[in-house]
Amino acid sequence: MADDLQHKVLPLPKKAGRDEKVRKANINQNKDGSVRKINGLVYVDFMYLGERVRESSGLAWNEKNARLVREQLDRIMVGINSGTFRFHEIFPASKKIDYFQKQEMLAYGLKKKPEDVNFKEAALQWYGLLSESERVSGRTLLGYRSYLNHYLTPFFGEMTFAHLNTGTFDKFIGWARKQKVGGKRICNNTVNKFFVPLKMICKHVAIEHGWAGTYNPFFGFKKLPESDPSEKIFPFPLWEQQQVKEALPEHWRPYFDFAFCSGLRPGEQIGLKPDDIDWQKGILHVCRAITLDKQGKPVEGPTKNRYSRRKIKLTEPMFGALREQKKLYEKFRGEYFFCTQSGARVDLSHLRRDVWVPCLEEEKLTYREMKQTRHSFATNALSYGENPLWIAKVMGHRNADMIIKVYGKFIEDARGTADGDSLAKAYRTIISSKEEL
Repeated sequence: MADDLQHKVLPLPKKAGRDEKVRKANINQNKDGSVRKINGLVYVDFMYLGERVRESSGLAWNEKNARLVREQLDRIMVGINSGTFRFHEIFPASKKIDYFQKQEMLAYGLKKKPEDVNFKEAALQWYGLLSESERVSGRTLLGYRSYLNHYLTPFFGEMTFAHLNTGTFDKFIGWARKQKVGGKRICNNTVNKFFVPLKMICKHVAIEHGWAGTYNPFFGFKKLPESDPSEKIFPFPLWEQQQVKEALPEHWRPYFDFAFCSGLRPGEQIGLKPDDIDWQKGILHVCRAITLDKQGKPVEGPTKNRYSRRKIKLTEPMFGALREQKKLYEKFRGEYFFCTQSGARVDLSHLRRDVWVPCLEEEKLTYREMKQTRHSFATNALSYGENPLWIAKVMGHRNADMIIKVYGKFIEDARGTADGDSLAKAYRTIISSKEEL
């Protein structure tokens, strides 16, 4: 009814039998609906899209109120007959709004507007479809789910898509910085990652409801300035690499020796199998990786992208590390070439906690994440003049752009070669000097 009236929906009654009284006393009978007295209040009773509707006006029953509601009902019936009546406009507090909105969409071919679509419901639908499509990896889905659970849904969940705009996004950024999930304040780079699934959700909903040409909640919005990617690079110089390897338990020396001199991603390295190594031709085939599924459990899967699926011509240091690992592998002959001391697949979290961290602490070296072995390969290769294209190929990048952008400032000279020979000579020099001591 009118906006200033309170409304209450009653469950639809069972159809009356032929022997039952169809109408009660004090009913204003009318073929286009009726005004009724129920529990001392004025109700309207009419048919809409094949369904019986009984809604309370919230007004006490008396002749004046009954006449007022009758006039409103007449206007409702005119709207129904002309096809202009919309249930939610007259009964905004009714619990039947969603039901009749769906019926209206079917009957009139209507599409939902941004103010009609709830963010949380749409986000859950988007995530479910994305998960079923298998277009992204389980690890990516795991990240998206984390963003939704900890940030996007708690803030935007009860909003509609009409609420989304630059001003709302700025408020979200301020709110997100105060959450400190995991006890840490998030940086600009992390906040910008939240907007990746947020934009995907908005695009999905806009296409689904036909808003694609008119809906742009990101108009005027700019992502936050991010830090220089090279600031996250904290490489080990060659002499520190040697120090680390000598302090490691004997079983793990080949693993980290190969990590430092090959630049493989940790997931790629622990996913290597014996048949991936062509000992005769000196070629390593990188064709899989151990990653996380959408539940956060380690699984065997494809490499990060098609450029990461590659063949690497082994340099002398790489070959040497693999030969040493082969001696360890022969004891177990498990599924994976790099293995634990019991022959099982390597668990990176355990390796970090039980081997990597204790080693750095023992040598009093500044802590770095294990992925710095990969960064160390790139920075040292550039420093010794290796061709950026060769480095990109070994590391599984599409081209040398990322190498130059991220690692360029670590270039110290231009004594470039095209096959890793300069870096191999540097390793020999370091090792030889240690043997002479």
